[in-house]
Amino acid sequence: MSKPNVFILVVDSLRADAVFGDGIATPNFDALARTGSAFHQCICTTTTTTPSFSSILTGCYPPKHGVRGLQGYRLSESVTTLAEAFGRAGYHTYAEVTGPLLPETGVLRGFHEANHRQGYRVPFFSWRESTIGKMNNYKEPWLMLLHIWEVHRPFRSPPDFVKRFDRAGYEAAVAATDEWLAPVFEAAGADSIVVVTGDHGEEYPESNRQMKLIGATRKVRRKLRLSRWAPALDNKLAAFAVGHGFALYEHLVRVPLILAGAGVPHSEVHEQVRHIDLFPTLAALCEVESPPGIDGRSLLPLMAGEEMPEEPAYMEAVGVKLEGRRIRGVRTPDWKLLKEGEHGAPRLYRLNGSMPPDEKHDVSSKHPEITSHLDSVLENISSAPATTDSGMTEEQEALVEQHLKDLGYL
Repeated sequence: MSKPNVFILVVDSLRADAVFGDGIATPNFDALARTGSAFHQCICTTTTTTPSFSSILTGCYPPKHGVRGLQGYRLSESVTTLAEAFGRAGYHTYAEVTGPLLPETGVLRGFHEANHRQGYRVPFFSWRESTIGKMNNYKEPWLMLLHIWEVHRPFRSPPDFVKRFDRAGYEAAVAATDEWLAPVFEAAGADSIVVVTGDHGEEYPESNRQMKLIGATRKVRRKLRLSRWAPALDNKLAAFAVGHGFALYEHLVRVPLILAGAGVPHSEVHEQVRHIDLFPTLAALCEVESPPGIDGRSLLPLMAGEEMPEEPAYMEAVGVKLEGRRIRGVRTPDWKLLKEGEHGAPRLYRLNGSMPPDEKHDVSSKHPEITSHLDSVLENISSAPATTDSGMTEEQEALVEQHLKDLGYL
């Protein structure tokens, strides 16, 4: 029996509630979820693109793969990538990516053909026709990674799409993206395994008033240079930030995950799963050997309606807005523990199961046993032997820095 093709679509900044909620029309995503396996509680590893992709494509957490931010890090040679594993199994591997996923990051290692396209100052879906043309000529069996930027700030909409305020344009961008993806899904083929996910979520203003407040605080911070002489005040004003990378809130770490197509059973999975589980799951579906030592696990039992032991999800926030600081966290369906910096005190938040989470009130003193347990899980994952080959040369760092400036990160 021939191996199925694999099409992995990662929509940058796509929140879970943008697909699984009722506020945005996403008929194409919904059709895949109705026939395949829809994971409603998938947790990304970081809220920044490059380290998030590093975890998706290795099945490993950042302490193991070595990519701890957008700048200065290159994927460790000690980990095996999804493209390398599938390539060894006879797959032809292709990548069409954008944003900060430059070849210098090492994230594209193992792809036989990889194309990085400009993500800014380009028309909506300008890549679509050329990419579909390439897909029609791929050698089978193939694995393709497609990373798209249309749901990333600044939001864009196609010329014939009605422009609305709706969360500063985020909802319009998601709806338009779903609509314009229809021929891309068709090109992937009915006999392929199709994966849809986001690399992280997004923070957006909920009202015109909030949007104006965010703009005002941004101007005050920049004009007065508060980070230099009033860091405490600057941190408070930074809480009004939009985008991603600066925190580990639920809407930033919960992303949609849908698998559909060849050999994928229909299932609605509400248990917590993690981005690092995608690699071993695809490997199991395609009978490809999964590398030893990865942090993820196959989700096939959950997809078949069976139970699996609960596994906590490790997370990091390492965005540019944090200016070198790192927020680490561990999440279960009921709790979230966070630590800022290497020696920060643990903070515990109640997620309340299916109820709205409470991410404002630290309850660590009320639940010392839970705090201690999750803190030990966090430190155990963080203590993985540091990689020694994840640095960049000065030339590579300079190229990535200029690209991040062009993207508006710096």
